[in-house]
Amino acid sequence: MVTARPAKPAADAPANESPEPAPGTFPLRLQLPSEWKLTEARLLELGSLNEEWRLEVDEAGRLLIMPPPGPQSSDQSGRIYAQTLIWSDRTSAGRAFESSAMFQLPNGERRMPDAAWISNERLAAIADDDYVIWRVCPDFVVEVRSASDRLPPLQQKMQMWISQGARLAWLVDPQEQMVWVYVPDREPQRLERPQSLTATEISEGLIIDLSRVWPPQDQAESTS
Repeated sequence: MVTARPAKPAADAPANESPEPAPGTFPLRLQLPSEWKLTEARLLELGSLNEEWRLEVDEAGRLLIMPPPGPQSSDQSGRIYAQTLIWSDRTSAGRAFESSAMFQLPNGERRMPDAAWISNERLAAIADDDYVIWRVCPDFVVEVRSASDRLPPLQQKMQMWISQGARLAWLVDPQEQMVWVYVPDREPQRLERPQSLTATEISEGLIIDLSRVWPPQDQAESTS
């Protein structure tokens, strides 16, 4: 996830540097020939050769290309991950993960949520040969919308997390100052600028402070 600056014309970019991504243009979806199957080893090698991009794979086997996290998005998602990690370590009920962790879901998608938590029960079911990309869906996932993200694809992604086994998924949208809460068998719930949220589907004790995720109130009012 990244907070994008206004895109510059391609002619202004140095020869060895790509122009800034335009808002609302990501993820790029690249259809690969069938003989180019993205095995775990190939995906990891591709990622290591293109560290300036964040790579995922969707259910159709298409390569999803996104910019890496920018400072603002990294700060926002990091605050959520850090609080989840502290709670997880305190309770020893599972493990928390930040945005570099990739998981292979039952439908074959390989995804990297901005923050995630996996219960001990699901951790125990991970195969012994899953070393790098674990074949498991996290119990709890969080995605943070950045300036380069369009909302409808992110909403579809949240529904995908739930359909693949997530017990709770939050879409945090600092631009609109909203959180969309997704749980199985319920319509998404939209909350306006909550200062904190309790992940009740996971634990009454997992409370995430969102107050510093939002822009200051006077700044938000001046841009509305």
